[in-house]
Amino acid sequence: MKINRLCLVTSDYHFVDEDKVCTTSAFMKFVPELLAFTENIEICCPVHASGVGGFSIESERIRYIKLPPSRTIEQFMKQLPRDLPVIVRKIYQCVRRSDLVWINGPHPLLPITAFVCLLLAKPYVLWIRGDIMETTRAKYVSKTKRDNMARRLAVYLDRSMLLAARRGAVLVTGKGLSRYLERSKNAIIANSSLVKESDISNNPKGVLHNPVRLLWAGQLRPVKGLAYLLEAVKLLIDRGFNVHLTIVGDGEQGDYLRDLASKLGLKHAVEFPGYAPPGPALKTYFDRADIYVLPSLSEGIPKVLLEAMAAGLPIVATKVGGIPDIIEDGVNGLLVEPGDARALAFCVQRLIQADDLRMSLSSNALRFARDHTAEAEVRRIHKLLTKAYPYIWRTS
Repeated sequence: MKINRLCLVTSDYHFVDEDKVCTTSAFMKFVPELLAFTENIEICCPVHASGVGGFSIESERIRYIKLPPSRTIEQFMKQLPRDLPVIVRKIYQCVRRSDLVWINGPHPLLPITAFVCLLLAKPYVLWIRGDIMETTRAKYVSKTKRDNMARRLAVYLDRSMLLAARRGAVLVTGKGLSRYLERSKNAIIANSSLVKESDISNNPKGVLHNPVRLLWAGQLRPVKGLAYLLEAVKLLIDRGFNVHLTIVGDGEQGDYLRDLASKLGLKHAVEFPGYAPPGPALKTYFDRADIYVLPSLSEGIPKVLLEAMAAGLPIVATKVGGIPDIIEDGVNGLLVEPGDARALAFCVQRLIQADDLRMSLSSNALRFARDHTAEAEVRRIHKLLTKAYPYIWRTS
């Protein structure tokens, strides 16, 4: 069963490059998978005039509706008095011609779009990808006017999403977002997996390289906890372990982290190759690595963990957000408290020294990845939506 048109409203970063709309968002790699249950997708999102890197979605069945650009929620709110008429008009038009509306959050576009859906009596599904309250508490800690405003905005968005969840279907990325699940009669925990069934490695990771290859991939932001990972690498080297860390990605903390690595004497033990788009380019790093380390201070369910699992990598990660929903400590990975460089170093040391543990985690990670491919996630989402809105589907 399919619908004719899906409207996707998202705040994911997009830009124009050589007349194509490009993005660095890993979630957007998942979007073409949704064509399994819709004939067409219209993506309504802010689009910048230029940008660097990223990828474009190549499909005649997917087109963009460009909203005024903004890089941050703060910038979005500052421009809102000027941009609101354009935003509402374009979202209204997109929602009106769609059978189903998919709204990504947390972001101010979510309550705007949910209101338009209610006005037009259009069914919608919320995709809540993170805890806005947890992220705000971690990032905005001072008593400045800016931070106070950010905290008030977070409360508003949280309440708006709770209200919107009552009337729509809900997808969340972890049990830590259960308050949204409880508000909706049609809700599941889901993940926009980028792992295809054909991507999963046939064998667990075996013999370690020398030096042992550690890997991290994502956006270089304070909430990712990378300073603690660099400290952990320093501790391992001081203990006599020959390790090499590759940090794949770019972002606001790039220069700071390079300087920190240099100050810690890790210039030859850490490399920053820059951004690699999801797909073959990023998969190359996973295939070469021995251990994946995720030191985040706040998360939803990171898609990168499923990619690491698909490569058979043993994982060390922090107990935040939805990570414990997919990493069972001692079964398919090792979990530590956030902000603890010594704990990160200790767990990596365990994996280096204990071959049986490393092989067991790798085998179980592969098993988990096979159960959570992109194809499997789309089937679960489709099942939820057909149950929530049986009247919108047609047999093809």
